[in-house]
Amino acid sequence: MARGGINKAVVKIARNALLARGLHPSIDAVRVELGNTGSKTTIQRYLKELGEAEAPAPEMPLDEELSRYIASVGARIQQRAEEALATDRAAFDRQQLAARQQREVEAAHLEHLQQTHAALVQARQAGLVHEQALSGQLQACELERQRLQEAHEQQLRLLEDRAGQILSLEGKHRLTQDALDHYREQHLLQREQEIQRHDQQLQQLQREARINRDQLLSKQEELSQLYRDLERMSGEQSRQHQEMRRLEQALQTAQEQVQAAEFEHQSDLRQLQTIAHQLTVLREKTKQQLLKQRQAQRELRARTLHINQLQTLVEHLARSAPTDLD
Repeated sequence: MARGGINKAVVKIARNALLARGLHPSIDAVRVELGNTGSKTTIQRYLKELGEAEAPAPEMPLDEELSRYIASVGARIQQRAEEALATDRAAFDRQQLAARQQREVEAAHLEHLQQTHAALVQARQAGLVHEQALSGQLQACELERQRLQEAHEQQLRLLEDRAGQILSLEGKHRLTQDALDHYREQHLLQREQEIQRHDQQLQQLQREARINRDQLLSKQEELSQLYRDLERMSGEQSRQHQEMRRLEQALQTAQEQVQAAEFEHQSDLRQLQTIAHQLTVLREKTKQQLLKQRQAQRELRARTLHINQLQTLVEHLARSAPTDLD
């Protein structure tokens, strides 16, 4: 480990170590021996001072020089050991501090997990209560759906009955219309025939009147007879007019009956339209109820899945909690 600074004793130890190995204690060699620490100027100054101090000294015995070298090496080893011990102690202190901090973090994490577990337990209980409520709602919706289905089927049966009645009324209306048309045709044909007969009779009377006017002076008696014939024919014409009025009244009565049948048909059609509208509204309500029921089922499935996930998380936390405590 690099040192912050050097002193004369350290430089001396490094110089003696180089000399003991038979190396020249140059500035670079001493600096390398010191672990590449210290400035070269300081090392040069200390080497110069050591050289001046050792210059006048007589040559020492080999044993003494070896003892000094061993002492210097021992001092260096002790210094290095002290430095390593200080480094290890600082690292141990840092580890102790980190361990304490880790224990505090783990304790806080354990407390948070315990709070989360309690919250999850409460959420699970609330989910179970909500699930029971949803189950009750689902059963109520199912009963309502069955009731609406039965009402729908009943409305369909009623609609089919109404449709049968309408078909029957339409058949009756067609028969009545056909009978009325036939009656009108027969009446018009008979009236045309009577009018033709009347025109023919009128033309004949006109011819006879001209003949009678030509023969007025000579046929007074025939004129009297002609007057009687005319009075008889007038009576017959009156009776024909009365019969025509009776036929017209019968035609009017038949037309009123047809109008009444048409009005009843229109009333039945309006009632059928009302029933169809009610059926459409009922179908829309049924559709909305089914959509709500499906939405409730999806929410129930989602909440069930969420509850299962919460249970899995709680079981995982329950299994991991003893390990965290250890």
